[in-house]
This record gives sequence, C-alpha cells and structure tokens, in this order.
Amino acid sequence: MRAVIEVEPTDRNGRCFLTWAPVRATLRLEDADRTVGGHDVTLRNAGPAGGGRVVFSTRFTQSDDAELRLQQVASDGTPRTFWVAGEFRSPSTAYGDVVIEAVDNSNAVIGKRDGMVRVRKNAVALTAAERDLFLDALGQLNDAGGGPFRAFRDMHVAASAPEAHGAAGFLAWHRAYLLDLERCLQEIEPAVALPYWRFDEAAPSLFVPEFLGSPSNSPGASDLVVFRPGHALEFWTTDGVVGIARRPRWDITFAPTTNVSIGGGTIPAVLTEGDTFELGGSQDRYAGFRRMEANPHGAAHVRFTGPVNSVPTAARDPLFFLLHTNVDRLWARWQWLNRRSNADDPSAYSVFGTSRPDGGGTVGHRLDDTMWPWNQDRVAPRPDFVPPRAGLPPSPYATAPGTGTPRVRDMIDFHGLYSRGSLGFSYDDVPFEIETLETEEAIV
Repeated sequence: MRAVIEVEPTDRNGRCFLTWAPVRATLRLEDADRTVGGHDVTLRNAGPAGGGRVVFSTRFTQSDDAELRLQQVASDGTPRTFWVAGEFRSPSTAYGDVVIEAVDNSNAVIGKRDGMVRVRKNAVALTAAERDLFLDALGQLNDAGGGPFRAFRDMHVAASAPEAHGAAGFLAWHRAYLLDLERCLQEIEPAVALPYWRFDEAAPSLFVPEFLGSPSNSPGASDLVVFRPGHALEFWTTDGVVGIARRPRWDITFAPTTNVSIGGGTIPAVLTEGDTFELGGSQDRYAGFRRMEANPHGAAHVRFTGPVNSVPTAARDPLFFLLHTNVDRLWARWQWLNRRSNADDPSAYSVFGTSRPDGGGTVGHRLDDTMWPWNQDRVAPRPDFVPPRAGLPPSPYATAPGTGTPRVRDMIDFHGLYSRGSLGFSYDDVPFEIETLETEEAIV
C-alpha cells in the first residue's frame, strides 16, 4: 500500500512552499487491500533536526498538531482532505527540510512529501546561505541595470508618489509593491522570501560588505558602499549609476531610537515597535495607526545619506525593500494583535483616507479602488506616463489576489482569514490566527 500526498498549490516542478496559513491537501491510497473499506493513516513530521516543521488539521484553522490520524481512508483511492501549515516559529532554511510522512497502523512508512516553510525573516537571523540566495536573486533581477528591476525602480518616483504616499493606501500600495517584487524574485529562486530590517533594534550585521555593504570608514571618502569581491550586488546599477550611495547617520552598533543632531537640525528617533502600535489610539484604529508613515517609516529612511532618504529616489537602494518589508511586518503584526484583517471593518481600514490637493480626491486609496501601476491607468490624476509594470503577477504558491489588478482591499487580509485566499507570505513573528469563531466555522 502506498500513500500519495498532494498539497495545494504547487509549482510546475511539483514543489510545495508553505507559510503559517493553512492550505488544503489530500491523501489517497494506491495498491491498498480492497477487501476492507479503509485504512487508518497517520501524518507526521519526518524532516531533519533543525529544519522546518508543519502542523495538521481537518479544517481551516490555527493548529499545533504535529501529527494527524486519518481514520478509514478509502481503499479505492478516493482522496481524504486535510489542512497543513508551517508550525509557527519553526520555518525552513532550505527547500526539502520539511518532510511530511505517512505511516500505517504498523508504523511502516507508506508515503512522503517534501516541501519548505518559507516565511519572511529578520535579516539578521538569516543563515549565510539564505542571505546569499536572496542577494543572488536580487542581483539577477537588477542585472547591472539591464534587468526587470528597472520597472520596480520606475514605479517609485516623484510622479507616482501620490499613488503610494500621504493617504490611507500607503500601507496597502507598498504591500502590493513588495509582493510583486518577491514573486519576481521567486521566479528566479523559489526558496527566497523578502527579509526585513527591524529598524528599532541594532542590526550591525546587515550593514557589512557581505550583506548590504558599508561605506569607507574614512569620513572624507565617498558614501558609496563597499561589497566583498564577487558580491551579487557589486555592480548594482540604477538610473545609469553604478553603485549604492549610503552612509548611516548614527552608530550602527545601537538601535536608531534616539534623536540625532545634523547640521543644526534634528533627525527624530525611530519609534519602537511598541510605540508604533500605540499610534492606533485607545480603539486601535487604522486611521491612527497609518500615521506610522511619518515615524517610524520616514524616520528610518532619513537615518542615512544617499538616495534612500528621499521618496523619488529611495528605491534605487536595495535597503529600501528591507526597510519596507519591516513597515509591512509592523502592519501585519498590528493587524494580528488587534484583529484587524477584515477589510470591511472600519477599524481595519480608514475607507476614505484623507483629501489630497491634486483635485483627485482619494483615488487609489479608497477600499475598492484598483491600484496603479497594476491597473495600467493613465487617466488624471493618475500618473500620465506608461505604467512600468503590467498586472500583479500570479503566484504558483498562492491563490490571492486572483487578478492582475489588485484593489486596496485585496492587500488587507494577507493570511486569507476572511477572503479564504492567502497572499502567500507570512512573517516569522506574526502567527496565523482565526479572528472570530464565525469565520472558523464558515471555512471547512
């Protein structure tokens, strides 16, 4: 008797990538004894020590069950449905370090399925192999200025700033932006997930020649960062310029959570995570929380010299994406802490945003608005140049948003608690958790 385990979804090579959000899976039997109606099968973890782990359930819900006993699986090959997810706090470091094993009543192994629990991690916690895999994919996407990364750079410019900044859709737009980039990186290397720079903690290992580069120690030297020879970003090119100009304005052995005096002015301290969550006010409303666009988001940007400290040029620096992945993580964590994943809850999103002086009202920031550039809209007040990206690319590892033209609302329920479709990413410190009993009972 043999057990065949299939997990939804998989890529064209049959690889399975999981997050903390449960996905549907099936088990069916082949060559089973049909003189009996069914056989009991147990699913369990069988990967190497220190690898990723999964949990099982018979329904769409949070679970901590490392084993699942399926009773009387049909002998005729009729599949039995179950749900599987990454075990929170036990992510993978490489593909194949997750193994789902099926055993029969005698404890004999009758089937296996490998995979990976792929989540977005704190950049300083990456293994050297994970770090280099991410950098190699990013370097290939840039291809010394000749690769697809150019479109991502061209999305985040002065003319498009009103689409992404200064109103309610700031967080949703950047979530889509990161997701688009991450899916393109995964086309190059499927095991990659975007790492984040937690900017309220010290992260000296991030700003080194092996990772994001470091400028010369000489105060009079250029601000161009230096990489180790052969580094994947050694010939990073944007706007026709080779290299990345960036110098921290504080001692990177500490967190940037104190004010810094510069040229007679003051750069504000970056808000801590706890203080960021307090922005939502006593009722934990998105209308207050989104003020984090100014601080910690803006405060983190201006902690450096170079392009990363200004909206029109920030995307020239790869650090931008690690910074914004942390911005998105803060939103995701705030959503989890306060149960704010229901897009129709006015506490989860300030539907109408704020008025903008361009005469366009809140276009692009209302809950059901489609987002530029993925909607290809050039009608004023949208930017009047050809959108540099077409629709948001589909992913073989996620079912949402299910269209090439995402709306603001499609970015809110990232784990699919209400929409039943995960966006295909999780954070290492943000668990999957059903928000209401009614939601759990409705999804079986």
